[in-house]
Amino acid sequence: MTDLLLFQLRRVGRNRQYVFFTIVLPALFTILFTQVFGAQATTAGGQQDYGRLYVVSMMAYGAIGAALGATIRLAFDRSTGWLRQLRVVPVPPGTALAVDVAVGALLVLPSLVVVALVGRFVNGVDLGLGSWLGLVAVLWAGSVVFVALGIALGTALDSQAAGAATGILGTALAALGGLWWPVDILPSALVTVAHATPSYWYAQLGRDVVAGHAPSVPTVLVLLAFAAVFSAAALVVSRRRPLHAVAG
Repeated sequence: MTDLLLFQLRRVGRNRQYVFFTIVLPALFTILFTQVFGAQATTAGGQQDYGRLYVVSMMAYGAIGAALGATIRLAFDRSTGWLRQLRVVPVPPGTALAVDVAVGALLVLPSLVVVALVGRFVNGVDLGLGSWLGLVAVLWAGSVVFVALGIALGTALDSQAAGAATGILGTALAALGGLWWPVDILPSALVTVAHATPSYWYAQLGRDVVAGHAPSVPTVLVLLAFAAVFSAAALVVSRRRPLHAVAG
């Protein structure tokens, strides 16, 4: 299992586009959004509030992109015959699935850490060490929701559609979930939409931590429900989809 895990990590980690969109871009957005919106605050306290808001949002944004990007490769693995090849080598299906989950989770961590470091040392977001560690920890744990979603999409889609679907879905989750702008500035109808997205509740984990308390029970329960739905979808699709590409 360890050898397969390391192999899969190297495969994704060598992808420069993946590194840019999941680590570099969220870090740049953290600086941009904090400078643009934070500059409108008239007090230092207001600037800190904006900084904390956007560092959480961009950590969530990067983590979602990393989770989806790391697992959507399953569509490409089917088209190249890699999934079928795994069935003829001594790798149990359960082990291969565990590796896919581990790869998705592990590749989320660099994005979370880098954006947190940018927030602290570039934008001067003032949080205690315990809060920073708690913020990374809860968002890392919560990212399993999007790992499950990525596995479901990766097993459901063909390789031609996988890349586009990941980009569109990541953008939609960020925009509708209030990661690019505060939810409270949106019209009431869009606030309702935001509350129906997993990205909103995922970021809420971090907002609770920077507010000085543990994630609320409703937030955790909603995310667990999303994780259960996405995991069930991944299992259903994986049983019905062939392990090799099918023309047409």
